[in-house]
Amino acid sequence: MKRAVPIATALVLLAGASVAVAVLRDADPVAAGGGRAAQEDPPASEEAEEEPLPAKAYLRKACRLPERWVSLIVRGWNPSPERGPDLVIVPKPPNYVGSFINTSHSGPYDFLQKVPLIFYGPGHIQELSRFDPGREVTLADIAPTYAEMLGFDFPARDGTSISEILETSSAPPKLIVTVSIDGGGWNLLERWPDEWPKIAQLIGEGVNIEGAVGGSSPSITPAIHTNMSTGAWPARHGVTAIAVRSRNGAIVGAFTKSTNDTGVPVNPTKTLKVTTIGDLWDKANDNLPKVGLMASGNYPLGMLGRGAQLHGGDKDVAAFLEEGGAWTTDPRFYSLPEEANEQEFGPASDLEDVDRADGQADGAWLGHDLATTGLGNTPAAAAWEERTAETILEAEDFGLDGTTDLFYLHFKSPDHVGHKWNMISPEAREVLASVDTAIGRLRSWLDHNIGEDGYVLTITADHGQTPIEAGGWPVNRTELLADVQRRFDRVEDDLGIIQRTSATSLFSNLREMKANGVTPEMVSSYLSRYTIGDNSPEGTEIPTGFEDRAAEPVFSAVFPGRKLPLIEQCSGA
Repeated sequence: MKRAVPIATALVLLAGASVAVAVLRDADPVAAGGGRAAQEDPPASEEAEEEPLPAKAYLRKACRLPERWVSLIVRGWNPSPERGPDLVIVPKPPNYVGSFINTSHSGPYDFLQKVPLIFYGPGHIQELSRFDPGREVTLADIAPTYAEMLGFDFPARDGTSISEILETSSAPPKLIVTVSIDGGGWNLLERWPDEWPKIAQLIGEGVNIEGAVGGSSPSITPAIHTNMSTGAWPARHGVTAIAVRSRNGAIVGAFTKSTNDTGVPVNPTKTLKVTTIGDLWDKANDNLPKVGLMASGNYPLGMLGRGAQLHGGDKDVAAFLEEGGAWTTDPRFYSLPEEANEQEFGPASDLEDVDRADGQADGAWLGHDLATTGLGNTPAAAAWEERTAETILEAEDFGLDGTTDLFYLHFKSPDHVGHKWNMISPEAREVLASVDTAIGRLRSWLDHNIGEDGYVLTITADHGQTPIEAGGWPVNRTELLADVQRRFDRVEDDLGIIQRTSATSLFSNLREMKANGVTPEMVSSYLSRYTIGDNSPEGTEIPTGFEDRAAEPVFSAVFPGRKLPLIEQCSGA
């Protein structure tokens, strides 16, 4: 254990955390963002207990993971040989990789997986309000459901159509709009139940699929958005995370050469292996349908597809929001109407509305200087995006011909705010309310311009969020890497045993491991015993609320990806 100098800072954020943990132990795991389900590992299934367990302790630990978790991890893992030596890390919930403010949201846990899945469309969607189909429904079911609605022969993949909600006698809608609220899982909605009346109205007049989940782990923006439109899991479609091991072994972004690049240029098939429903519907109809995406950055590009990069495809509309409020695209594969950046009122007018919301035009919002607070971290972002969506839909004549058009709209601000101030903050409450208002305005525009029975509107989210108050230990990546280096690296060079980290996996540096006589299995064994005390940096004292938890393991399991088939079998998954 590394402790010496007391930490007197930062842990003000955790004041009362130990009390919060006690309260959350008996709380609803979805509403609270954790609760009992996020405090301890759910028991392994009886079937898993009956399986013979491996001799290695780290594998026995992995085999005791809940089979549900293992299934979600298998769905989300790239099974290629290049990824086999990389390590799967499963933080012990509510632990997470991050900091005391910036929590991550990548995992197989219910509080991250459970998302709204709302369909609204008079004449096309049955008015069922809250509907439980009695089986697993995931976001990979969206594309097959749309295909059935369109009378379109969609390839058999991992998702299946939610046929029970469809009006069987209706003609296809003129337009299908899919809205994704980034970070808008059920635990955020239930944290702020009074901030989404427009969404609640859509549930009451349409249907929410009870128990719907993202369907794979990691629950991360590129992967889950690609689930929505391919009807496949990441293990099949290839977009597994933000940082992805490519076919040649290099670590790249989901749609870019750089792992941290959210802008353009993009490469739609950098990791994407299969077609989306937009790709297939467009091509099957000689490119007559209009297919479009508006998103904050390129991470949700998997919702749209390949555009003109697909042989026989055309330049679908793709609008990526830059931080300053301008819209851009990659003109090699996509198009963007000039009107998107030529509106009479730009985002500055929305920021002015946010400024005046408290009754004072003082350049501040909830005490934050709007001049230095990014647009995406404020309620102005959703208002600006929705107004631009109207502009693009109108400029491109979406929904006005005889062929169904597809449009995808991504609201990023809840996720931005969740990372910056956490989901329990007043900033999160106000940004969620702004997204709800934008959705209400979008519905009104669709009613007026497409017709009340001319469209289907789907509202969903890619993941929930991790609340600070759940009492999770924020796994310090820097300290973890330093500890792995101290333990295993004896070769004097600038290379690390671990090449790169993410919230759910560690990318192994096989060349450096070989030079040190180390294997991914050895690192897995070490990290499976890694504790909160181990992860506390040298010269610091374990923070308030964690003093009695120094010996607690940080991870539920750590293992090389090549061991997943064994773990899938021994866990009962």
